[in-house]
Amino acid sequence: MRPASYSLPEDIRATLLRVLAYMGGLGVLAIMAAGVFQAPSAVIAFDPEPQPQWIDVERPRPAFELSLPELAAGASHYAILRRSADGARKDVLTWGEAAQSRPYVMVEIYRPGLRGERFLDPSSEIAARILDFAVTDDVKPAGEIDSKFGAVPLVDFAIAQQGSEHRCLGFARVFTAPDMQIAGWYCSASTEIVERTTLACVIDRLSALTAGGDRRLDILFARAELKRTFCGERSPILAATPERAMPLAMLRNVKVRGAKLRRHVRTR
Repeated sequence: MRPASYSLPEDIRATLLRVLAYMGGLGVLAIMAAGVFQAPSAVIAFDPEPQPQWIDVERPRPAFELSLPELAAGASHYAILRRSADGARKDVLTWGEAAQSRPYVMVEIYRPGLRGERFLDPSSEIAARILDFAVTDDVKPAGEIDSKFGAVPLVDFAIAQQGSEHRCLGFARVFTAPDMQIAGWYCSASTEIVERTTLACVIDRLSALTAGGDRRLDILFARAELKRTFCGERSPILAATPERAMPLAMLRNVKVRGAKLRRHVRTR
Protein backbone atom coordinates (compact mmCIF):
# COMPACT_ATOMS: atom_id res chain seq x y z
CA MET A 1 0.00 0.00 0.00
CA ARG A 2 1.35 3.42 -1.15
CA PRO A 3 1.86 6.18 1.33
CA ALA A 4 -0.71 9.02 1.28
CA SER A 5 1.98 11.57 0.27
CA TYR A 6 2.26 10.03 -3.25
CA SER A 7 -1.50 10.57 -4.06
CA LEU A 8 -1.21 14.38 -3.98
CA PRO A 9 0.44 14.90 -7.39
CA GLU A 10 -2.16 12.69 -9.10
CA ASP A 11 -4.97 14.77 -7.61
CA ILE A 12 -3.26 17.96 -8.74
CA ARG A 13 -2.88 16.64 -12.26
CA ALA A 14 -6.55 15.66 -12.38
CA THR A 15 -7.58 19.06 -11.13
CA LEU A 16 -5.39 20.81 -13.68
CA LEU A 17 -6.90 18.75 -16.48
CA ARG A 18 -10.41 19.71 -15.39
CA VAL A 19 -9.42 23.40 -15.16
CA LEU A 20 -7.90 23.30 -18.63
CA ALA A 21 -11.04 21.64 -19.99
CA TYR A 22 -13.23 24.33 -18.43
CA MET A 23 -10.99 27.09 -19.81
CA GLY A 24 -11.14 25.54 -23.28
CA GLY A 25 -14.93 25.45 -23.11
CA LEU A 26 -15.06 29.05 -22.00
CA GLY A 27 -12.77 30.00 -24.87
CA VAL A 28 -15.04 28.34 -27.41
CA LEU A 29 -18.07 30.10 -25.93
CA ALA A 30 -16.24 33.44 -26.03
CA ILE A 31 -15.40 32.97 -29.73
CA MET A 32 -19.01 32.08 -30.55
CA ALA A 33 -20.34 35.07 -28.61
CA ALA A 34 -17.92 37.40 -30.37
CA GLY A 35 -19.10 36.13 -33.75
CA VAL A 36 -22.74 36.67 -32.82
CA PHE A 37 -22.24 40.21 -31.56
CA GLN A 38 -19.95 41.22 -34.42
CA ALA A 39 -22.23 39.88 -37.17
CA PRO A 40 -24.45 43.01 -37.39
CA SER A 41 -21.45 45.29 -37.77
CA ALA A 42 -20.16 43.10 -40.59
CA VAL A 43 -23.51 43.40 -42.38
CA ILE A 44 -23.59 47.16 -41.92
CA ALA A 45 -20.15 47.42 -43.48
CA PHE A 46 -21.56 46.37 -46.88
CA ASP A 47 -22.80 49.14 -49.18
CA PRO A 48 -26.61 49.35 -49.42
CA GLU A 49 -28.27 48.42 -52.70
CA PRO A 50 -28.26 51.50 -54.98
CA GLN A 51 -31.63 53.03 -55.65
CA PRO A 52 -32.70 53.53 -59.30
CA GLN A 53 -32.31 57.03 -60.66
CA TRP A 54 -35.83 57.01 -62.12
CA ILE A 55 -38.83 55.61 -60.23
CA ASP A 56 -41.82 54.24 -62.16
CA VAL A 57 -45.08 55.65 -60.77
CA GLU A 58 -47.40 52.74 -59.96
CA ARG A 59 -50.69 54.41 -60.87
CA PRO A 60 -49.86 57.09 -63.44
CA ARG A 61 -52.35 59.88 -64.02
CA PRO A 62 -52.00 60.81 -67.71
CA ALA A 63 -51.20 64.45 -68.39
CA PHE A 64 -51.01 64.07 -72.17
CA GLU A 65 -52.97 62.36 -74.89
CA LEU A 66 -52.01 61.00 -78.29
CA SER A 67 -54.57 59.35 -80.55
CA LEU A 68 -53.17 56.91 -83.14
CA PRO A 69 -56.20 55.08 -84.59
CA GLU A 70 -54.08 53.41 -87.29
CA LEU A 71 -52.16 51.62 -84.48
CA ALA A 72 -55.19 50.70 -82.38
CA ALA A 73 -54.64 46.98 -83.04
CA GLY A 74 -51.35 47.03 -81.14
CA ALA A 75 -50.70 47.41 -77.43
CA SER A 76 -50.25 50.90 -75.97
CA HIS A 77 -48.74 51.95 -72.66
CA TYR A 78 -48.54 55.15 -70.60
CA ALA A 79 -45.81 55.48 -67.97
CA ILE A 80 -44.67 58.28 -65.65
CA LEU A 81 -41.12 58.28 -64.34
CA ARG A 82 -39.95 60.48 -61.46
CA ARG A 83 -36.36 61.35 -60.56
CA SER A 84 -36.09 61.53 -56.78
CA ALA A 85 -32.96 63.71 -56.87
CA ASP A 86 -34.68 66.80 -58.28
CA GLY A 87 -38.32 65.89 -59.05
CA ALA A 88 -37.88 65.69 -62.82
CA ARG A 89 -40.67 63.93 -64.69
CA LYS A 90 -41.00 61.88 -67.86
CA ASP A 91 -44.34 61.01 -69.45
CA VAL A 92 -43.67 58.12 -71.85
CA LEU A 93 -46.28 56.97 -74.36
CA THR A 94 -45.59 53.85 -76.43
CA TRP A 95 -47.41 51.84 -79.10
CA GLY A 96 -46.34 48.36 -80.12
CA GLU A 97 -43.08 46.61 -79.27
CA ALA A 98 -39.69 46.61 -80.95
CA ALA A 99 -39.66 42.80 -80.89
CA GLN A 100 -42.70 42.60 -83.19
CA SER A 101 -42.99 43.12 -86.93
CA ARG A 102 -45.33 46.07 -86.47
CA PRO A 103 -44.86 49.83 -86.21
CA TYR A 104 -43.25 50.88 -82.95
CA VAL A 105 -43.88 54.41 -81.65
CA MET A 106 -42.53 56.23 -78.60
CA VAL A 107 -43.17 59.79 -77.44
CA GLU A 108 -41.56 61.20 -74.30
CA ILE A 109 -42.38 64.52 -72.63
CA TYR A 110 -39.51 65.37 -70.30
CA ARG A 111 -39.83 68.17 -67.74
CA PRO A 112 -36.60 68.74 -65.76
CA GLY A 113 -36.65 69.34 -62.04
CA LEU A 114 -34.10 72.16 -62.16
CA ARG A 115 -34.53 75.23 -64.32
CA GLY A 116 -31.94 75.84 -66.95
CA GLU A 117 -31.06 72.18 -67.52
CA ARG A 118 -29.23 71.86 -70.80
CA PHE A 119 -30.35 69.31 -73.36
CA LEU A 120 -28.13 67.49 -75.83
CA ASP A 121 -28.41 67.71 -79.59
CA PRO A 122 -31.23 65.61 -81.12
CA SER A 123 -28.91 62.83 -82.30
CA SER A 124 -27.39 62.42 -78.83
CA GLU A 125 -30.80 62.59 -77.11
CA ILE A 126 -32.19 59.78 -79.26
CA ALA A 127 -28.99 57.73 -79.07
CA ALA A 128 -29.20 57.81 -75.26
CA ARG A 129 -32.72 56.34 -75.43
CA ILE A 130 -31.96 53.33 -77.65
CA LEU A 131 -29.10 51.85 -75.62
CA ASP A 132 -31.22 48.77 -74.83
CA PHE A 133 -31.68 47.95 -78.53
CA ALA A 134 -29.33 46.53 -81.11
CA VAL A 135 -28.60 49.55 -83.28
CA THR A 136 -28.19 48.37 -86.87
CA ASP A 137 -27.74 51.87 -88.30
CA ASP A 138 -26.34 54.73 -86.23
CA VAL A 139 -28.35 57.84 -85.40
CA LYS A 140 -27.71 60.68 -87.82
CA PRO A 141 -29.39 64.06 -88.54
CA ALA A 142 -32.18 63.98 -91.12
CA GLY A 143 -33.24 67.61 -91.50
CA GLU A 144 -36.45 68.86 -89.93
CA ILE A 145 -40.21 68.99 -90.40
CA ASP A 146 -42.83 71.61 -89.66
CA SER A 147 -45.39 70.95 -86.93
CA LYS A 148 -47.79 72.78 -84.67
CA PHE A 149 -44.80 73.29 -82.33
CA GLY A 150 -42.76 74.84 -85.12
CA ALA A 151 -39.70 73.32 -86.76
CA VAL A 152 -38.75 69.92 -85.31
CA PRO A 153 -35.27 68.43 -85.89
CA LEU A 154 -35.23 64.84 -87.18
CA VAL A 155 -32.83 61.91 -86.93
CA ASP A 156 -32.69 58.67 -88.88
CA PHE A 157 -31.64 55.29 -87.46
CA ALA A 158 -32.48 51.58 -87.36
CA ILE A 159 -32.86 49.17 -84.45
CA ALA A 160 -33.46 45.45 -84.00
CA GLN A 161 -34.73 43.26 -81.18
CA GLN A 162 -35.29 39.49 -81.16
CA GLY A 163 -34.87 39.31 -84.93
CA SER A 164 -37.26 42.16 -85.76
CA GLU A 165 -35.57 45.10 -87.49
CA HIS A 166 -37.14 48.54 -87.77
CA ARG A 167 -36.24 51.63 -89.78
CA CYS A 168 -36.99 54.66 -87.60
CA LEU A 169 -37.42 58.39 -87.86
CA GLY A 170 -36.86 60.19 -84.56
CA PHE A 171 -37.19 63.75 -83.30
CA ALA A 172 -36.32 65.97 -80.35
CA ARG A 173 -37.77 69.46 -79.76
CA VAL A 174 -36.69 71.67 -76.85
CA PHE A 175 -38.86 74.41 -75.29
CA THR A 176 -37.92 77.22 -72.92
CA ALA A 177 -41.33 78.35 -71.63
CA PRO A 178 -41.70 76.01 -69.84
CA ASP A 179 -38.43 74.10 -69.76
CA MET A 180 -39.37 70.91 -71.55
CA GLN A 181 -38.34 68.49 -74.27
CA ILE A 182 -40.57 66.38 -76.48
CA ALA A 183 -38.70 63.51 -78.10
CA GLY A 184 -39.51 60.18 -79.66
CA TRP A 185 -39.64 58.14 -82.84
CA TYR A 186 -41.80 56.32 -85.32
CA CYS A 187 -40.40 52.96 -86.45
CA SER A 188 -41.83 51.15 -89.44
CA ALA A 189 -42.87 47.50 -89.28
CA SER A 190 -39.67 46.45 -91.03
CA THR A 191 -36.90 48.15 -93.03
CA GLU A 192 -39.11 50.45 -95.08
CA ILE A 193 -38.43 54.18 -94.73
CA VAL A 194 -40.79 56.17 -92.49
CA GLU A 195 -42.58 58.97 -94.28
CA ARG A 196 -41.99 62.40 -92.76
CA THR A 197 -45.68 63.21 -92.98
CA THR A 198 -46.41 60.17 -90.79
CA LEU A 199 -44.17 61.44 -88.00
CA ALA A 200 -45.49 64.99 -88.41
CA CYS A 201 -48.99 63.62 -87.91
CA VAL A 202 -47.92 61.91 -84.66
CA ILE A 203 -46.43 65.15 -83.31
CA ASP A 204 -49.49 67.22 -84.26
CA ARG A 205 -51.81 64.79 -82.48
CA LEU A 206 -50.08 65.18 -79.13
CA SER A 207 -52.20 67.25 -76.74
CA ALA A 208 -52.20 68.15 -73.03
CA LEU A 209 -54.94 66.88 -70.74
CA THR A 210 -53.78 68.70 -67.62
CA ALA A 211 -50.63 70.64 -66.85
CA GLY A 212 -50.83 70.24 -63.10
CA GLY A 213 -51.11 73.95 -62.51
CA ASP A 214 -48.39 74.92 -65.01
CA ARG A 215 -49.96 77.85 -66.85
CA ARG A 216 -47.03 78.12 -69.26
CA LEU A 217 -47.62 74.56 -70.44
CA ASP A 218 -51.32 75.31 -70.96
CA ILE A 219 -50.44 78.34 -73.06
CA LEU A 220 -47.86 76.40 -75.08
CA PHE A 221 -50.32 73.70 -76.12
CA ALA A 222 -53.20 76.16 -76.64
CA ARG A 223 -51.12 78.23 -79.04
CA ALA A 224 -49.84 75.09 -80.75
CA GLU A 225 -53.40 73.88 -81.36
CA LEU A 226 -54.22 77.09 -83.21
CA LYS A 227 -51.32 76.37 -85.55
CA ARG A 228 -52.16 72.70 -86.02
CA THR A 229 -53.05 71.39 -89.47
CA PHE A 230 -55.04 68.28 -90.22
CA CYS A 231 -52.78 65.34 -90.99
CA GLY A 232 -53.60 62.60 -93.42
CA GLU A 233 -55.86 64.62 -95.71
CA ARG A 234 -54.36 62.83 -98.72
CA SER A 235 -53.92 59.48 -97.03
CA PRO A 236 -56.78 56.97 -96.62
CA ILE A 237 -54.88 55.35 -93.72
CA LEU A 238 -54.16 58.27 -91.42
CA ALA A 239 -57.11 59.93 -89.73
CA ALA A 240 -57.43 63.66 -89.14
CA THR A 241 -55.89 65.22 -86.08
CA PRO A 242 -58.52 65.61 -83.32
CA GLU A 243 -59.21 69.17 -82.24
CA ARG A 244 -58.67 70.09 -78.61
CA ALA A 245 -61.39 71.68 -76.51
CA MET A 246 -59.53 74.83 -75.44
CA PRO A 247 -58.79 76.38 -78.87
CA LEU A 248 -62.15 75.22 -80.23
CA ALA A 249 -63.97 76.91 -77.35
CA MET A 250 -61.98 80.08 -77.96
CA LEU A 251 -63.02 80.11 -81.61
CA ARG A 252 -66.66 79.44 -80.76
CA ASN A 253 -66.70 82.31 -78.29
CA VAL A 254 -65.39 84.66 -80.94
CA LYS A 255 -68.11 83.61 -83.38
CA VAL A 256 -70.86 83.98 -80.77
CA ARG A 257 -69.73 87.46 -79.77
CA GLY A 258 -69.57 88.45 -83.42
CA ALA A 259 -73.08 87.16 -84.05
CA LYS A 260 -74.50 89.09 -81.11
CA LEU A 261 -72.77 92.25 -82.28
CA ARG A 262 -74.25 91.96 -85.79
CA ARG A 263 -77.75 91.44 -84.42
CA HIS A 264 -77.34 94.49 -82.21
CA VAL A 265 -76.33 96.62 -85.21
CA ARG A 266 -79.30 95.39 -87.24
CA THR A 267 -81.64 96.31 -84.37
CA ARG A 268 -80.48 99.88 -84.48
